[in-house]
Amino acid sequence: MKKTILSITALTLLFLGSCTKDVVKENTPDLNNNVSNMNDLVVPANFTWENSRDVNLTINITDTRFQEAVHIVSVYDENPLAGGQLIARGAATLNAGFVSQINLSNTIKRVFVSKVSPDGSEINKYIDLDSKNVTVALGYTTQVGKTGLGKTGSPNCSSGCTQTITTSTSNLNVNNGDVVCITGSNITVGFNGNGGTIRICGTNVNVQNASVNNSCALIVTSTGSATFNNLNLNGSSSSFQNWGTVTVSNSFSPGGTVTNNGTLITTGDFNLNNQSTTTNNGTITVGETLNVNGNTTLTNNSSIVVNKDCQVNGTGLLINQCYLWVKKKYQNNGNTRNYSYIKVGEETTVNGGSELGMYNGAMLKTKDVQINGTIKGYVSTSLFKVTGDTRINGGGSVINFIQYCDANGIETNNGTIGSGATQSCGLYLPVTTCNPEGNGTAPVPVNPDTDNDGVPDNNDAYPNDATKAFNNYYPSATGRATVAFEDQWPSKGDYDMNDVVISYRYNIVTNASNVVVQVNANYALLATGGVFQNGFGVEFPINRANATSVTGGTLEAGQTKAVVTLFNNTRAAVQNWNTKIGEATSDSVNYTVSFNVTSGPTLSTFGLGIYNPFIWNNTAGFGRGYEIHLPGKTPTTLANTALFGTSSDNSSVSAGRYYVTKPNGLPWAINIPAKFDYPVERADINTAFTKFASWVQSNGATYADWYANQSGYRNTNNIYSK
Repeated sequence: MKKTILSITALTLLFLGSCTKDVVKENTPDLNNNVSNMNDLVVPANFTWENSRDVNLTINITDTRFQEAVHIVSVYDENPLAGGQLIARGAATLNAGFVSQINLSNTIKRVFVSKVSPDGSEINKYIDLDSKNVTVALGYTTQVGKTGLGKTGSPNCSSGCTQTITTSTSNLNVNNGDVVCITGSNITVGFNGNGGTIRICGTNVNVQNASVNNSCALIVTSTGSATFNNLNLNGSSSSFQNWGTVTVSNSFSPGGTVTNNGTLITTGDFNLNNQSTTTNNGTITVGETLNVNGNTTLTNNSSIVVNKDCQVNGTGLLINQCYLWVKKKYQNNGNTRNYSYIKVGEETTVNGGSELGMYNGAMLKTKDVQINGTIKGYVSTSLFKVTGDTRINGGGSVINFIQYCDANGIETNNGTIGSGATQSCGLYLPVTTCNPEGNGTAPVPVNPDTDNDGVPDNNDAYPNDATKAFNNYYPSATGRATVAFEDQWPSKGDYDMNDVVISYRYNIVTNASNVVVQVNANYALLATGGVFQNGFGVEFPINRANATSVTGGTLEAGQTKAVVTLFNNTRAAVQNWNTKIGEATSDSVNYTVSFNVTSGPTLSTFGLGIYNPFIWNNTAGFGRGYEIHLPGKTPTTLANTALFGTSSDNSSVSAGRYYVTKPNGLPWAINIPAKFDYPVERADINTAFTKFASWVQSNGATYADWYANQSGYRNTNNIYSK
């Protein structure tokens, strides 16, 4: 495109009509569900054009070991050991959690959170982002307490009973719709449940010939205690819930669903068969062997003691969230996920093709071990401790976040200890309700608090400045976001989204109280694919008077909020447009902006995100009032709101609707929480990114990563590269 100085008349025609950019001939195939350009998009009425969303994240502290001392909370976009980058960091105490508002890419479904205690011990946890407001409590262990869920929520026999049993009976038949309540104590009963519900509320109930079939539910309430000579739980839809005390005098081999919230004792084996699922929130004691067989899952959230062996077989899955003591042998032929503490009295065997997973500071202690399969650590370092002999056979491996401790040395090693695993015994694990043993010695903090702000030097980004403590980033410590504009507002543009393209990163500095004290920003002007003399600025969520000592930009006068402008004429800021392949290019122009925030808000109020970037058409005949913002963002004080509703604009102050077109709600700007390879001159963004239309027309439900450089996502002929 020629760079010519247009007359006011020409500019007026440009404003009223289409962009005067040179036309690039294209033979772009229809790659977007038969949508060939932006104007053909069917935009859902509530579509916001946002590639990211705000998440309000609250991390509360329940670790009572250090009274009101400060814990350091860090939020990453992934485990930093796997390349994750820091987003936010701050202080938390028992009385004041760490609260932040973080703008995250729609592709990010979870974050990785680390809590460092005053003694230097660390708890890490993945947090699922399943809502806009997420609250998590972190103690000194992330596991459920050994006391389980107790008896809270137990059903009772005070209502809903269709039949009440107070004396001994041997031939109860329970069918669909029946609710049989056994309230007598010191009685003997027998029943056949083909449906309905059986509640045992009496004490010392002796149950003979108990069959629970089909969709029948057997419940022992918090007031109940029962001994079963045989307990037959048959079928995938049958269930057994225990809040009281239950003894099974023989082996217990349930199908269906078992939930134990009380005390469950078997004198024989406990066999999980036939796609059964067992969840323990109380105490289970197995008289002989625990067998977790194929297509079954055992989740232990509390305490299980096995008097003989434990075997996890085939596709069986054992998830240990708290305390598991196997007094003899543990044999893993399937999959074990240990999040807390397992103790094995004799030998642990990890057979070929199986995995024993250790998560987030877990511990497994065994006398001997034979490794033919894989012991693998996840999230943060766990401890595998051997007091006797280690045999690692060919094909056996110990990998990832594992500290392997064999104080007597490894007797046989024909396999692998590596890929992140180390041989050592010093890992500090605190004694908890789930791990009564712990390991190592709590580290003594070696760094002082030089500035006396309550944040130790090793966690203080500004150890000599009591007014500053933490760095917080958007989009992350090393990532960059991109904002791209069309400059024809209030008329439509050509939707190549390259008239002004700026990449950026923010560092929001907070003090020891998580109050914002400074804003540091880096912007890079990448492309200026338009003839207009556009300016660029950002409105921040504080009053103008609270922004001081601005460097690298101009604190704009006449504004209510703090608005920092970088330039007022793209044509003077950069010589070449950087939008047409094969033509002369210019290096990106970098702007480093910093300002202090006095009497600032907390990070939860100020937020980490896009803020309110905008351009304005500073060409003669237009002027400062011609602001162009992201859809939904409000104009600044200096915008000319009289232009709302003119030409193609559909903004309405009364309706709270801003910067979208009529009739189909197209934007003049878009923000991408990543590096953005923008379209070439005159190439509709929809023709450059083949999943763009699917993202829009699905209301964001599909292809949230439409801008990614993945196979099938791009028409590279329509994307600019130098």
